[in-house]
Amino acid sequence: MSDGRELKQEAAPQAPAHSRLETWSHASQVLMAGAVIVSLSFLWLELNENTKVALRNESNATMQQWSSFRQSIYADRETANVFYRGMAEVELADPVEQLRFDYLLREHGWATFQIWDRVNSLLVSRTHFEQGAGPDFLKILCTPGGGAAWQRLQSEFPAPYTQDLQRLAAAYEKQPGTRCSGKPVESAP
Repeated sequence: MSDGRELKQEAAPQAPAHSRLETWSHASQVLMAGAVIVSLSFLWLELNENTKVALRNESNATMQQWSSFRQSIYADRETANVFYRGMAEVELADPVEQLRFDYLLREHGWATFQIWDRVNSLLVSRTHFEQGAGPDFLKILCTPGGGAAWQRLQSEFPAPYTQDLQRLAAAYEKQPGTRCSGKPVESAP
């Protein structure tokens, strides 16, 4: 037979309870870190989608502004005629028509500014201004009447905007078949 001392030596040693708890704690921390990574990935995807929606809404708002301006010209023959004559002549004979043309040009300038501002706020790509609204505005400013009116109006616009128009005008005039007859974007005194 054996005495009690032998039984104690034969029993398998048990891991302390705190060691098992520590292992489970580490495993749960790893799982929690994985859950945080998955949550952050989901948030990144949602932010990316929301940014796309916001940019689309911004582009839609820009188009709505431009549509209103364009409609004011093509929907009313008299307004279109004032705009056409205003571009062709340095000074319109009728002071009321000159006032109307100046306001149309001012409105076009501010609509173009809105696109320029959205570009500089990183809401739309630079091409919206440099290949779209900017050159379109220069086509008007580079007419005899547009250039003369711009000389009167450009001081109403922010200097960085008019400087960007100057930069675009320099490139615009280098294109074959284009010229600015009114020197539209010289710096205001």
